[in-house]
Amino acid sequence: MPQSRMFVHKIQIQLYHTDAAGILFYSRLFDLAFEAFNAFLQSLNISVAWIIRESDFLMPYVHAEADYLIPLKVGDEVVFHLKIERIGNSSFVVHYAVHLGDQTAATIKTVHVTIDKLGKHKIDLPEKLRQALESYFYLSES
Repeated sequence: MPQSRMFVHKIQIQLYHTDAAGILFYSRLFDLAFEAFNAFLQSLNISVAWIIRESDFLMPYVHAEADYLIPLKVGDEVVFHLKIERIGNSSFVVHYAVHLGDQTAATIKTVHVTIDKLGKHKIDLPEKLRQALESYFYLSES
């Protein structure tokens, strides 16, 4: 297996991401994580558009969780560090560390499962996807 890498994606917090006080609205963190995940897939030459329009599989979220450590405010530039935490037969786990400067502002974990587009049942990870994910796989220290 190749040495693991980390995907990095910068996002600036916009007014529409925030509540009336200008602080990131909690559910928007998942929107931002999806933006980072979409950029990650594009870097692997696997776009969401390709998955929806042309592939024979989908990969919905089956679990998502987040820890909010520092309030993020409109205008903040955050950096998402994305790695693959686990790769199973039909699923994978994405871990995001969201940094504001040298501080971790949030952590996010999403679990995706690959399903047959027509029958909606679990299928093995397509080989193209598995190979792409493996280069971002890491073993956690826990």
